Formats: sequence, C-alpha cells, structure tokens
Amino acid sequence: MPSVINFFAYLILSLIAIYCLIFIASSFASQTYTITHGEYFLIWIVMAVFVRQVSGDVSVLFLKKSKKK
Repeated sequence: MPSVINFFAYLILSLIAIYCLIFIASSFASQTYTITHGEYFLIWIVMAVFVRQVSGDVSVLFLKKSKKK
C-alpha cells in the first residue's frame, strides 16, 4: 500500500512541478510554450523520478506506523 501511495503522490507532485515550470518560463519570457503529448508524457515520468529522488518516502505522511511493544 505505501508504494501505491508514493507512486500517485510522485505523479501528482511532478504534474504540479511541470505546470509551475511552464508558467514561470512563459511569464518571464512572454512567450507561449507548446509541448506534444509524447514530450509531455516523457517529461512527466522524468519529473516523477526527480521528485522521488528529492522527496524520499511520501507515504509516511498518510500512513500511521504501528508501534512495536
């Protein structure tokens, strides 16, 4: 279960990061950027791997660990 939560959390965080990067780049350069579906998918997967490397285990925020006695 923790791996499923991590998987979806990384995908959601990477999606947010991509939109933020495109928004920041377009606002500073005053240009529009278009990305094809294939390029978007590859960037999304690579960004998810990057977010995973940076953030670590996200599932600890959602799951309570059992205390050992």
